[in-house]
Amino acid sequence: MQAVTERKMDSTFGVLNIADDENKLVIGLDFGTTYSGVAYIFTGTEKPEPIAITEWPGAKEVNKAKVPTLISYDDSSDQPFTWGYELADSTSASKIEGIKLLLDPNQPKPLYVPQNNTRVELQRLGRPAIDVAADYMTAIYKHALSKIEGAWPEEYLQPLQKKFILSVPAIWSDKAKDSTFRVLTSAAKKAGILPIQLVKEPEAAALYTLRCMKDKALKVGDAFVLCDAGGGTVDLISYEITRLDPLELRELVPGKGGLTGSLMINRRFEEAIKNAVGDEQYIALRKHKSYRIAMQFFDEAVKPAFNPFEQREDDIHYVNFPMADLKDDPANNIASNCFSVTREILKDIFAPLIADINRLVEEQVSAVRIKRMEENHAEAKEIKVGQNLVPIKRSHKGSVLSQVPREAVITSTVATRHYGVSAMWAYGPEDSGQPKIWQPLRERDEVEKMTWYIYTGEDLRREKRISVNFYRTLGHNFTENELLFKDTLIQSEAMWAPIYPGKGQTTVNCVLTADFKDVPRSNFCQLTSRDGRTVYKISYDLVVTYDSAVMKFSSEINGKEMGSVEAKYE
Repeated sequence: MQAVTERKMDSTFGVLNIADDENKLVIGLDFGTTYSGVAYIFTGTEKPEPIAITEWPGAKEVNKAKVPTLISYDDSSDQPFTWGYELADSTSASKIEGIKLLLDPNQPKPLYVPQNNTRVELQRLGRPAIDVAADYMTAIYKHALSKIEGAWPEEYLQPLQKKFILSVPAIWSDKAKDSTFRVLTSAAKKAGILPIQLVKEPEAAALYTLRCMKDKALKVGDAFVLCDAGGGTVDLISYEITRLDPLELRELVPGKGGLTGSLMINRRFEEAIKNAVGDEQYIALRKHKSYRIAMQFFDEAVKPAFNPFEQREDDIHYVNFPMADLKDDPANNIASNCFSVTREILKDIFAPLIADINRLVEEQVSAVRIKRMEENHAEAKEIKVGQNLVPIKRSHKGSVLSQVPREAVITSTVATRHYGVSAMWAYGPEDSGQPKIWQPLRERDEVEKMTWYIYTGEDLRREKRISVNFYRTLGHNFTENELLFKDTLIQSEAMWAPIYPGKGQTTVNCVLTADFKDVPRSNFCQLTSRDGRTVYKISYDLVVTYDSAVMKFSSEINGKEMGSVEAKYE
């Protein structure tokens, strides 16, 4: 087994499984915490080559594969907002960064990461995070389309089937994935590009990494743990090779991750500056142009050069704040508008993030070893470590290339939590201590219990369908609105799936509304009740299929897809 530690690759365009070799235009959006990018590819050519968008509004240079994930609103301007490189030199407090981190507010934030002003700025603007993300994604999307349309003849592009890929962190909740999916769908629909597909960021990273390792004596049965350390999140994912040509992988254990990306290092450095100069000077310093210069120097020179395992003569970095008029304070390493950043300061900044990432890696490797031992794999205890396997610049294009159908495929993923529904069951001796509910129609005491359909750690093959049967009984003169059936999907992150729903054990994942208003009435079963009334029994299945990153829902009656299902996440 190999543990692959990887710098944040631009490989977040995922994999698209296309059943034929028809030429298609596939567009991938890497919506990152600090930088975002777009690449596209024509799949039907003999040797498909990915093309990255490298020209951006406001950029001083061409050939920029990424654009800053920044946006700022100005109600007094004809232009409602500016974005990307148009804000690269801005020190305005109204500049919104790290918006991606707010799309899943339920993600636990490490205590060692200081607060930033993004949430405060959103409250001032009166805009929810998802709307701001929508504005940014729409802007980058429209710009990319204009560049694609300007580079190729209309008669070539117009007939092509188009697909759009968006990567999302594996640790995001189903609600965050769904809301982001809706935003992207809205933007893509306006441009006539459908369908949309979400993929997990580490999944895309794994596919491209292993593609680059084909010359490293890979064999069927090899297992890999990949650490995808990005700007906002760090994701861990593990795979086993089940086939070499074409490359097929199966996920081994549930992926893990956390908000321990490189942006958190920047925020801890900003906190170090604040501690060094004091609150009063820091407020003024943040508004000064020199602050941006200093942060850029830290981000591009100091941060990448730090190695906690090596001590070098140049381990003091001098971060300058030109013309900032800071008071000299030798005790806090401030002199002549310069902050002397020692090795000890950097170790203090990096230490908690390194510890968290090491813990995540160790937990994932341990889980893989246990799984392989349970499966009696001969190499369950063996582990090798590989680092920096993928050049950061080239992987941006290579990740889009991984969407070509003949490259690689993930055959199954692993459930990260339990999913099921609750229902009333006859109360028995084993239910002692649980609340009783008297059911007059059935003339018995009942208790609410869980029925689980997906268990944490369960292998979910891409083509697997899970059917959950429900039924409703309606009176003879039912209305159309009565054909909207709501059912609740419940989740649990407990180690063992609980028998009973309850606070601290289970939470609502989403409410599913099945709409059967347009279903022919001949599919409903007419019955006579005890008191002689005519009633209709509608028996239906809610069908769940699992894609790379999201669950998809449909409804069936008598084995045929009928009606529609809408999921509203809690």
